[in-house]
Order: sequence, then structure tokens, then C-alpha cells
Amino acid sequence: MNQKVHKIALVAGEASSDLLGADLIAQLQKRPEHYEIIAVGGAKIKATGVQIIQDNEAFSVMGLFEVLRHLPQLLRLKKQIVEQVLAFEPDVFIGVDSPDLNFSIAKSLKKLSNTRIMHYVSPSVWAWRPGRVDKMKQFIDHVMCLFPFEPEIYQKVGMQASFVGHSLAKSIDPNYVKPENPKVLLAVLPGSRNREIETLMPLFLQVAKQLPGVQLASCNVSEDKKKRCEQLAKEAAVELKWYSDATTLLLQADLSLLGSGTVALQAMLCQTPMVVAYKISPLTWFIVKSLRMMQLPYYSLPNVLYGDFLVPEVMQKDLTEARLLTVLKGLMEASELTQLKNKFHQLHLELLPPRVDAAAAEVQQFIKCTGHQA
Repeated sequence: MNQKVHKIALVAGEASSDLLGADLIAQLQKRPEHYEIIAVGGAKIKATGVQIIQDNEAFSVMGLFEVLRHLPQLLRLKKQIVEQVLAFEPDVFIGVDSPDLNFSIAKSLKKLSNTRIMHYVSPSVWAWRPGRVDKMKQFIDHVMCLFPFEPEIYQKVGMQASFVGHSLAKSIDPNYVKPENPKVLLAVLPGSRNREIETLMPLFLQVAKQLPGVQLASCNVSEDKKKRCEQLAKEAAVELKWYSDATTLLLQADLSLLGSGTVALQAMLCQTPMVVAYKISPLTWFIVKSLRMMQLPYYSLPNVLYGDFLVPEVMQKDLTEARLLTVLKGLMEASELTQLKNKFHQLHLELLPPRVDAAAAEVQQFIKCTGHQA
């Protein structure tokens, strides 16, 4: 008897979700069941060999008003993706992070079909806009969570949710020992979105060039974005060493200057002390503050996991060259870096998945329990 083929449609809308989506696909490909997978993704998902229905580069915008400027194109792409998923008739649709994109797709799929929906990576409902949980219940059937405290949030409102660990936590050795660099290696990583590069990279370079005897290094997700960063480095008269990806760089780096996002978690897992910067448009920030959308006084993932200010954050109007330089120098001169790295190590252990293929096992269990047994 031929084994049933389980059909999965997956959408990873940006660089960090491309990493997670590729890991999930790799887990599924190692399982005994047979899967046919279509995906929206980037280079890492493409490398798994699944059918790509849309490159995720088109979705690399951020902030409320930045998205509005590209809205007609984004809506066209989203409609195309929904049509392709419906035609594919998957056993499950999996949205990987990117809630603005994936929730919109999920709502359309629920409206037009009986497609079962999983969402991989809980949005930060514990940090801001907690009311999203009740809305998610209407179109999400199961949430796979990266952090151990998250499933309870959903279970309280009757949603299915499970902790599957973070793929980065298992891919990086918790007991890794950094090399001794001949000079301090500072990773400057503004993020993968265009606006992050244009807003943060020039500032990072101006700050970093004022640190004598420091080697600067960076990486980015595409050749075009690398060229843009190289151009900015040339304009700032800064020599910038390039690495293939953020994890490779952060494992080598002594310190890091980062945009907020998954890269801050990567730095923590790589035992790299960091300063985290964050800036959105003034109007977007005004709305966030006015509507009290932020629930926590910090926003970077290491601080959220620790429950306090473990790493320094510099945001919005405080994000000036002078302020950033002061904070970075303070980190370089800190005497408690060993203690900080010990705390990073403990948080790393807490993020390890309950089993190596936890996410894939959860997907298969979900398919089985929704009546799609082999």
C-alpha cells in the first residue's frame, strides 16, 4: 500500500522566519512520513528543495507607515499566495512568525475553506497588544511556541499551544568557548529589513569608528543588502569584515551592536555581550505609546526571557550617537561580563526543545488528530 502524502503549505515572511521555517522543513524531511511542501521563503528554505511559490524578499518592510506605502503590492502578493495555497489543498497551513502577513493569510483561508491552521512562533502578546490572543482564537488552531512560558497564555483561553523550543538554541552549542581574537571583534548588525539598514547602520558605523583598536564585522541576508552596507561603510570611512551569516559572526565576536529582533537572541546564545538599538517612525511610536500597546519596559528577547534589564537597550529619541557610544563603552569596560555570560548560558538551556524534532512531531500529531491519518 502506498503511504499517504501529507501536504503542507508554509509561509516564512522574513529572514528570521526563513531560518525557523527551514529548520522545521529539515525536521519533517527526516521523519518516516511522506510530505509535499510548498513555501514562501528565502535562501534557507530554498536550500531544503521544497517548492517555492514566492520569495519572501518582497515582504522586507517594517513599521505601520512603512507597510502602508507598499500596501497595494503586498495585498496583491497576499492574494496570490492565498489562491496558490487553496489550489494546493494542504492538510495544514503553517505561518512562521510574521503575524501581520500570516494572520491575514490565515483569516482568508478560514473564510474560503476548512484549512487547518498552525502558527509557528507566538507573537509577543506578553510584551504588547495582549488582546491579540482572543482574536487569534478565531482563525488559529494551534500555536507552536519558542519560549516555555508562552503555551499557558493560550491555554487559558482554550487554545491549543505547545512549547517546541527554539531551533537556534539547539543549533548552537551551549558550552561553546569563544576564540581569543588579536583585537576586539565588534559585530554590527542592524537587521535584515531595508529600513533597519538605512536607519541603524550609518549610526552604528559612526559610533564604532570612535573605538580605537576594534575590528568591525557584519553580515546580511542578500547580496544587494550587503552591497548597501558596504557602501555605507565606505561613506563612513570604516573597514568592515564580512561573514556568511549572523551566527557564524556572533560565535567569533567579542561584543555586538544590534537592531532588536531575533539577532539579539542569537547574540545571547553565542555568549556575545550586546547593546540593542531600536527605532521606528515617530508616528508609529506615538500610536504605540498613546494606545499603551507595550506591556513591558524592555523589548529585546534576552531581557524578556530574563524578566529584567539584562542587556542595555537604547531606543527612539535616546538613540543618538553620543548615547550609543557611552553605553557601548560602558559594556566594553564592564567587569561583570563573565557573570553576564553565565546568565546567557542558563537562558540558553531553558530554550532547548523537549526533543530534537519537537516542531515536526507537533505538526505530524496535529495532522493525525485532525483526521488526516496515513
